[in-house]
Amino acid sequence: MAAEIAVVVNGVRSVVPTGTRAREVIGDRSAVAARINGKLSDLDCVLEAEATVEAVGPESDAGLEVIRHSTAHLLAQAVQSLFPGTQVTIGPTIADGFYYDFAPPRPFTSEDLPEIEKKMRQLAKANLKIERSEMAREAAIALFERMGEHYKVEILQGIPEARVSLYRQGEWMDLCRGPHVPSTGYLRAFKLTSVAGAYWRGDEHNAMLSRIYGTAFATKEALDEHLRLVELARQRDHRRLGREMGLYFFDAIAPGQPFYLPKGIVIFNNLIDYIRRLYRRYGFDEVVTPQLYRNELWHQSGHWENFRENMFLAADPEAATATIDTGAEGWRTGYGVKPMNCPGHTFVYRAEKRSYRDLPLRFAEFSRLHRAERSGVLHGLTRARVMSQDDAHIFCTEAQIEDEVAMNLAMVREVYATLGFAQVEFKLATMPDAHLGSVEQWRMSEGKLAAALKRNGVEFEENPKEGAFYGPKIEIYVPDALKRRWQAATIQLDYNLPERFDLSYTASSGSEERPVMIHRAILGSVERFIGVLLEHTGGILPFWLAPEQVRVLSLSEKVEAYAAEVAALLRADGFRASADLRNEKLGFKVREGELAKVPYMVVVGEREAAARSVAIRLLRGEKNQSASLEELRARLKSEPLPG
Repeated sequence: MAAEIAVVVNGVRSVVPTGTRAREVIGDRSAVAARINGKLSDLDCVLEAEATVEAVGPESDAGLEVIRHSTAHLLAQAVQSLFPGTQVTIGPTIADGFYYDFAPPRPFTSEDLPEIEKKMRQLAKANLKIERSEMAREAAIALFERMGEHYKVEILQGIPEARVSLYRQGEWMDLCRGPHVPSTGYLRAFKLTSVAGAYWRGDEHNAMLSRIYGTAFATKEALDEHLRLVELARQRDHRRLGREMGLYFFDAIAPGQPFYLPKGIVIFNNLIDYIRRLYRRYGFDEVVTPQLYRNELWHQSGHWENFRENMFLAADPEAATATIDTGAEGWRTGYGVKPMNCPGHTFVYRAEKRSYRDLPLRFAEFSRLHRAERSGVLHGLTRARVMSQDDAHIFCTEAQIEDEVAMNLAMVREVYATLGFAQVEFKLATMPDAHLGSVEQWRMSEGKLAAALKRNGVEFEENPKEGAFYGPKIEIYVPDALKRRWQAATIQLDYNLPERFDLSYTASSGSEERPVMIHRAILGSVERFIGVLLEHTGGILPFWLAPEQVRVLSLSEKVEAYAAEVAALLRADGFRASADLRNEKLGFKVREGELAKVPYMVVVGEREAAARSVAIRLLRGEKNQSASLEELRARLKSEPLPG
């Protein structure tokens, strides 16, 4: 009689024979994998000891990862079937999809994707069983050498384990840790999306490979919704909107750095003006600190050790040899362009002797910051090399920490509600591997931020090892209209910079005490926030932010003078108004106004000129509403303003 083992399946305890497969105890035919004692596993995994088993559904995060990983294998099988001689390399899952890198006889193009996808559907329909096996690493090396899979051999040579796992579907096989779905028939909703070049192991000195990207979901409905959002994101891409709305542009002469046009700087300045109004209300003082510091500052702050690969460095022009030393001791000479304001603000703090009566001190700054982002990650405004932050640093006592965090949480909620982000999510980012200060200090700091969040009724998740190198942080995320989550605001607690820069204040007892430093940004990078806001709104900004608030459209030459008069009157009222007096059809002018995302288009013809009235056409869908000039002015003045 076979030995028996106890298993707990989805919370229910039972006894089964040793050797029972996970799929047999789960009994859920929709499951794509199992979680055995917390580890993601194949449904065919054999149970040989007491275990806790959970079904992994196809629409769960783990289930989608299994589906996408298996679809990457399906892609590789289709490619090698259609293009003999192609070598496979790696095929991981990524956010919302997967990719697989190939070494083909010729590079793949987008024209190849329909044929490859058709073959994938044939293989999926064949419902090929997906089977896991193990073999000694040396035997696997010999096997893949015979197959001519030189990249797989290189991967195997770097694996320390003595045994490795392989997965077979039909006649095709791949090296893989798994897990995978039981058969190709489980893969019903997938789409290949693009082709790109990629260096082997990401090293530009290695061979160039062909990378095929794709996505997969549990259902066709979920796939269709994803593709709809992807197309909407393409239409709302802030780089595209920036061109159409005449806001900014980029040029190779200054990689990763936007050129703001007059309309773009309207958005930029209005956001900063809004934050400035909040600063006056919440008690922040604005400062401006230098752009360029001697590198000894960055050594003292810890940036030289932890951040210098992200900094632009400059040689000392007065040195005998004007060279840039990026080594560990390079801080002894040269300069660094500031990537953040915090070290400079410690000098503002210590410019005067401080008392406990002065605290909290809140210093804010909008200066330009520069970071040496790699060219491969640059992405318009959302990943640029230059940015302005609504950056502030608060110097306070231990007893003031929770109140200061609470105040900044209130500011975050107010700003994001004003700007149309209805939902805000919070995470507590904890100590990273590379950090300043002791573990005990970090745990204490993390506890203080957690206590402040709880005191303010904020639900949050922990984000392990994602704190700044000088302290833990509260990360604030906003989901946008395209269901993407953006990390924007941060509130960081720092005991290390006050220690490194020897900051102090005179306590009520007369003793010298160390202040605590809170780093805070609400919009974060103003550039990045503008990009996010444009994509969230599709360029249809709140009235107070719209670069051009009113455009007066003339119907004929006979009313040009009246149209110009209306625009001038509105400008005198303080509105950003213009007149389109071109000899073009109204439909053409309206379409151009819609493309520029002008909230109010005011149409004037002979009837309107005679009656001193206008016809209002709103960007948000309402059509031609007649109004007198005074009614128009009153309506514009009633538009809500922030702060």
